[in-house]
Amino acid sequence: MNAHWFRQNKWLVSFLAVFAVVLVILLWQVWAHYAAYKQTQAALEEKIAHLQRLENANPTPNERNVAICDENHKQLREVQRALFALLLRAAKVQPTKIDSNIEFAQQLRKTIARMEENVAKAGIAIPPDFRFGFKRYATTIPRKGLPRVLLEQLGKQLLVVEDLVSQMIEARVEQIYAIKRVEIEPLPPNVSLGEDALPETRLVHAQEHYTSMPFELRFACSGSALQSFLNRIARDEKFFVVTVLNVEQEVVEKRPEGSAASVPPEGPTPDDGTKVVVLTPDRTPRLRVTMRVEFVEVAPLKAIARTTQ
Repeated sequence: MNAHWFRQNKWLVSFLAVFAVVLVILLWQVWAHYAAYKQTQAALEEKIAHLQRLENANPTPNERNVAICDENHKQLREVQRALFALLLRAAKVQPTKIDSNIEFAQQLRKTIARMEENVAKAGIAIPPDFRFGFKRYATTIPRKGLPRVLLEQLGKQLLVVEDLVSQMIEARVEQIYAIKRVEIEPLPPNVSLGEDALPETRLVHAQEHYTSMPFELRFACSGSALQSFLNRIARDEKFFVVTVLNVEQEVVEKRPEGSAASVPPEGPTPDDGTKVVVLTPDRTPRLRVTMRVEFVEVAPLKAIARTTQ
């Protein structure tokens, strides 16, 4: 077989070459379709097996059970909508923009003065030189150069405390003993926590996509006022979770009948030396309450969606 033979049989050689190329293409197409057929057959067998499991299930997915399933789906969607509304309520609270330690000190002074005025109008007793949890800054201000994020967290604490005090006023609490918060600004060396500071810190729950900031409230009130306060913080725009609630009843000393007492200012004053007996009515015992409240903030919904994809 030489070049002369190829020249004489060039048409035959060309036909065989084209036939070989077409045959390869056809075999490739058949193989591709066969692979798709096997994949479709495997999916069909899986669906048939799933159907058999459903037919053998208890209860069988008949018309009645499907209706029950649809109703469950409707209830689930309602729960999802309620949860979404709750997440919006617990979204991060944006505090007033604070650019410097001086600006925070000014805001703190104005807010404390406003709270003092409000509790005085409501007739709520507070300790002398009460600073509503910010006694550390009674004579000092946050150190210069404190990162802005920490200043904003301090401002957020101030907003939360003012909100809690406002709710106590509306609930008619009679006396506030203490308000404690976590320290945001790092303490200087060899300085211990103050009397209105909690040993905990602001907690970041990264996997659960939320942060929590604890507060402790100590106050005295009636039973109805306590119930009103709990209802109010449950309906508050901010999201609070009560983690600890200790309630003790105050001991009221009863005045024995017939014991001497001072004469009321509006009463007459005897001049014959006789004792005036005034029966003091027993007042309703107050409740001493120690409450731990977590202020919860949920990460923005878009951030949660990005991390869960």
